[in-house]
Amino acid sequence: MVSAKPLSQANVKSKPTEDFIYTELYNAVLERRLPPETKLGENALAEYYGVSRTIIRQVLARLSHDRLVKLEPNRGAFIASLTPEEAKHIYAAWRLVEAEILRDLTQSMTKEQIASVRALIASERQACDQQDMPQLSRLSVQFHLELARLCKNQFLGRFMRELIPQTSLAFFYEVRKMPICGEDEHSKILDCIEAGDAEAAIATATKHLDGIEAALNARALMTQKAKLEDILGT
Repeated sequence: MVSAKPLSQANVKSKPTEDFIYTELYNAVLERRLPPETKLGENALAEYYGVSRTIIRQVLARLSHDRLVKLEPNRGAFIASLTPEEAKHIYAAWRLVEAEILRDLTQSMTKEQIASVRALIASERQACDQQDMPQLSRLSVQFHLELARLCKNQFLGRFMRELIPQTSLAFFYEVRKMPICGEDEHSKILDCIEAGDAEAAIATATKHLDGIEAALNARALMTQKAKLEDILGT
């Protein structure tokens, strides 16, 4: 996936590809820079990226398939939102499926893979130290997505890759006090995997997800609808 940066004209070269635009918008959701209910105007996006509306429609269709965007007849495209109940259900499913992924990884993860994930965690901690909250949000999600990708059971991995990004549609009560910027629980999860202790990894991951869910407020920014033109170019 392309490294996320603030959406700005400096990022946009002549005729960016559909994949490039998709990745930028996808990462902007993961970084919580595009909050729920933000309108994604076809004309504004097409003009900004210098591409046809057809390409923008294809991007929006892909994001809709990811359940990160909702397409409303006669109204257009908007960043999707979660009710508190939906967020609760997603985290419940996350706990159950990730437990099986961790059991898989404690048996199958290689030293090279562990080293790669540790590098990802190091980047996450750097973002935390620098108070780079958008980057921290994305890398925190990316940690769990990477565990799903490395799982031998690709059905579990695929399910998690579809499920986890949707949690970016829920918001923390106070973003700068995000639980992921406190105790380094990701490293602890990886330590348990490396030690081959599946149950300890699951217990640590469950505690980690419990803390994040407790800090969520799915409705926090739903009344603060951002205008796309205020986000592009910042």
